[in-house]
Amino acid sequence: MRQGFQQKNIVIIGAGFSGILCAQRLEKRTSRLKNISITLIDKNPYFTMRTEIHAAATGRGKPEGIQYDLAETFADSPNVSFFCDEVTDIDFENKVVKGNVNDYTYDYLVIAAGSQPNFFGIESAKENALPFWTFDDAMAVKKQINDCFKKAAELSDEEEIKKLLTFCVVGAGLTGVELAGELAEYIPMLCVKYKLPQGYTKVLCIDAAPRCIPNLTNKLSTTCSSILTEMGVELQMNAKVVDVTPEALVYEQLGKTVTVPSCTVVWSAGITSEDITIKAAQTLDSRNNRIVNLETLQSSDPNVFVIGDNMYYVAKGKDYPVPQMVENTEQSSVLAADNIADLITGHKAKRAYKPAMHGCMISLGAKKGIAYAGLENLFMIQLPSIPAQLAKRAINVYFLVPVFGLKNALPIAKHEFLAKRDVEN
Repeated sequence: MRQGFQQKNIVIIGAGFSGILCAQRLEKRTSRLKNISITLIDKNPYFTMRTEIHAAATGRGKPEGIQYDLAETFADSPNVSFFCDEVTDIDFENKVVKGNVNDYTYDYLVIAAGSQPNFFGIESAKENALPFWTFDDAMAVKKQINDCFKKAAELSDEEEIKKLLTFCVVGAGLTGVELAGELAEYIPMLCVKYKLPQGYTKVLCIDAAPRCIPNLTNKLSTTCSSILTEMGVELQMNAKVVDVTPEALVYEQLGKTVTVPSCTVVWSAGITSEDITIKAAQTLDSRNNRIVNLETLQSSDPNVFVIGDNMYYVAKGKDYPVPQMVENTEQSSVLAADNIADLITGHKAKRAYKPAMHGCMISLGAKKGIAYAGLENLFMIQLPSIPAQLAKRAINVYFLVPVFGLKNALPIAKHEFLAKRDVEN
């Protein structure tokens, strides 16, 4: 180490995939240096595998396969300190991150705070719909579904029973279609458990877009629609929600207002950045509450890097920003960490971000799925349903095991390949 090397503090806001991977990469790159402090902050004490919460909502996903303790994850990391704290403000001029518990000074800051549900200004949806973004949200949805079945089993009024057993999913993006597929498998099992006719039930998935998962190809979107329809899901596209009450979902479609009696509306219609990112975006260059990146993943403030869902970066040759997907979080976190390591050691941050997306895997219940794989702009192939399911589970293991270590390899693999749906609780 060079003589006179001064203390360098790196603060990372957010312990999702991008924040954790960035902290681990930074520790690896700076392992031979002294006076390096990496501080990882998150308002939750655990990491949540958000791409699997749809399974938790129907009793198929288990906590040990979806949530991981962050303090335990970094217990053996001498240069990484995890703090469970909610960041409330960032003083960019004085380089201080302010939390409810502590303040954290930094030389370099990484914003990886993640996202939250976007209700698009529909206050009644915010008040009456069930958000679907966290593990706790999934548990709330599961409880709501079971409570509706319990109430329905005690009633004789068919219209009231149908209202209780109509489950609406708002949003036909990745999360929405995965939840709809899970519900299509789960609901018939609950009908058997509570001795109720399946004809009284309905799973409705709606979206304002003209087709489901509009960021995928028309072919994949059509395949997804066909599978969901075969499973019994009713899809309504070009449907804009205008109101959500405790007893109904109201939407407009092709000039008509449609009211669907329902006691359960689950909101997965979109995401926006967490509050601290939105606040930071008022100071830094931003687009749609995401912070604009240079190709080095620095923001307009050279000491502040932005990765994962919070970044707005348009790669060369593209007309749209990088997707808010796991591959982007992985690749952006590594590149940002490498550039920060270069800056710490007296070099320039000159590595340019060149994201390479290799596909997308989507579960539609426990047995069906859609996927495409390959190399963007060169070739892509669509996988049949069963290989698509297996591919998604294998990819989850591939991403999770290196992050959370070999000791969690068995629980991760068991969750992905052996977990069975529990309808008793």
